[in-house]
Amino acid sequence: MKKVSIHRLATGVPGLDALLGGGVPEFSFNLLAGTPGSGKTTLAHQIMFSLANPDRRALFFTVLGEPPLKMLRY
Repeated sequence: MKKVSIHRLATGVPGLDALLGGGVPEFSFNLLAGTPGSGKTTLAHQIMFSLANPDRRALFFTVLGEPPLKMLRY
């Protein structure tokens, strides 16, 4: 049986990358869950901003009720 290699993308958070075996799997859908105020949105933004570039787009989808301007401050 042929072994499949999954390319991983570093999140920009070294400790998290170590826990994830090098980062998040490329082309994966990831859901961050946790209690209010635990930093889910901030982590999602950090990962997205560290991975996005002109050749690799990133999509951030949320049902958060915060105004976009407030989120950009963080």
